[in-house]
Amino acid sequence: MNKTILVLTDFSENSWTAITYASYLAKEFNWRVQLLHTYSSTIKDNINIQFDNPAFISQKEWAESLLEEWRTRLDNAFPNLGCEMLCLPGDLIKTVLDLLPQQEYTFIVMGAKGRGMIKKAFLGSNTFALIKKSPIGVLAIPITFTKFQLLNVGLLSNFKESEYDLLGSFTSLLSTNFKLSLLHVTQKYISPKQEDVEEWKQKLSSKFSFDQIDYLEKNAVNRLDYNMPIPRCIEYMVEQGGIDLLLVSYSPKSFFKSLFSRNLTKAIYRNLAVPTFFKSS
Repeated sequence: MNKTILVLTDFSENSWTAITYASYLAKEFNWRVQLLHTYSSTIKDNINIQFDNPAFISQKEWAESLLEEWRTRLDNAFPNLGCEMLCLPGDLIKTVLDLLPQQEYTFIVMGAKGRGMIKKAFLGSNTFALIKKSPIGVLAIPITFTKFQLLNVGLLSNFKESEYDLLGSFTSLLSTNFKLSLLHVTQKYISPKQEDVEEWKQKLSSKFSFDQIDYLEKNAVNRLDYNMPIPRCIEYMVEQGGIDLLLVSYSPKSFFKSLFSRNLTKAIYRNLAVPTFFKSS
């Protein structure tokens, strides 16, 4: 059976952008796409079903109708793409976690806010709940995404063993036919020793056979006269490095734990400029 990308949709343009990115990946690596929408039955649904109201359209019927419309849209954009539509009742997180053991999924893909976007996104707390609980990676695609390419992949790095698992899970699916750039956030203007950076680059190169690994760093500053918080540091390095996709390892004990705090979640997604692959370690 072909490997499958699980794409979550709420029928917004944010999620259509995610479907587009997933479809490019599927075409590139001969994978399938499975589009999932979850819904909740309302009291109104139950009352109208009970009294057999022929004019009533339930949440299930509404969602299935939209899925068919999106199937047509997807077929027009990506002819001959292997795609399956799923419309299931229940909680999104539980539904996804129940689905994952049933077949060989590569990624979970979700739409996200782009840089400067202020509209409400489908992701929010659902994304971070999946990042923490999912055994596979979650790939967030900003609505500002326009061009698919994987020439330069950035790794948010603090020189920790958890990055092996992150890179391993990613490269096992997409190989290492890209340049890797290490992005490191410093604090108090304390940079790592150059020999430690080179040693880490050598370890990654030996383990994953990268031909080229670059290194970028940016200092996080929180002052009244100058403010460069962690999300802005990441955005700056992504821009400077020409990063096509960013890899982030989530660990409750990591230096980057603050990235996933309640206060910074909105800032990250408001400034998400490139597709970002999150993997819990």
